[in-house]
Amino acid sequence: MSKTTEFIKIGDRLVIKPQGADYDLIPGKVYDLSYDRYSGDDIFKENGELSLPTKVYTSKKDEFFKKRVLTYFNNAFTDTTGVMLAGTKGTGKTIMAKVLAKESNLPIIIVDPQYPEHRLIKYFKQISTPVCILFDEVDKSFDTEKMLDFLDGLQKTSKKLVIMTCNNLHRVSEYLQDRCSRIRYLRKYTTEDNLEFLDVLIEDMGIKNVEEVSKFCRENIKLLSMDNIVAFLNEVKMLEDEDITLEEIISVMNIDHIQPKGETSEEESIDENDDDDPYGLPEDYDDCDDDYCDDYDD
Repeated sequence: MSKTTEFIKIGDRLVIKPQGADYDLIPGKVYDLSYDRYSGDDIFKENGELSLPTKVYTSKKDEFFKKRVLTYFNNAFTDTTGVMLAGTKGTGKTIMAKVLAKESNLPIIIVDPQYPEHRLIKYFKQISTPVCILFDEVDKSFDTEKMLDFLDGLQKTSKKLVIMTCNNLHRVSEYLQDRCSRIRYLRKYTTEDNLEFLDVLIEDMGIKNVEEVSKFCRENIKLLSMDNIVAFLNEVKMLEDEDITLEEIISVMNIDHIQPKGETSEEESIDENDDDDPYGLPEDYDDCDDDYCDDYDD
């Protein structure tokens, strides 16, 4: 009668063999990597699939960039390919990160923002399966200087596609920039990139007067993020049979827009007509003696 092995040996240590079945990471499947600070344990579990819009709008620059990254990764002799997608919020960098991850046909690991940077290299060195690793908003959530060893240390393990997004490159360690051995590809996004497919988006939403609406968006929406554009177009579609202008639609939305020349917003009018100084400064504040002014400055 055979007896089931109860222990495994790790170095000099004997550890009770955990219960469970063998498992291979699945290409295209999403996994979350987080950390329990109370127990000091890594938590690695299945998530599902990446959330992507039904239709993804990409520019020619996006398609060129995607092809370059995936071609290099699939043919390179190096084990790790680093990618940084940088730009203003709502410019499409997170969508592109997901598209790259999905089309890589690798298991996708999303690293929780609370995961300690110093544990990254140790954890991923244990994985021999080629994977895609996603870090969202590294400039806000991670100390990128502490990630240098992680990117360097992965060189001699299995192939890994490391994709990072950030809003502000100035907050990313200078040692990650201008260093292809760590971050090989950099794509900078601006709100102007969204203009390339604005007309197609309007047409796909079935909105009348495509040229008029497109022109209005270009000339009136200050931040042409997908969030702002789609929200505004949804309102236009919903109200297009009503007796209401595009100016009236945007006027009550939480979208910073350009005021027509010669017009003053309601908020600006209130400010201009408000004679009460919120700080209670005297009218002759600029002319008052230094000691008196210092009291107000404090």
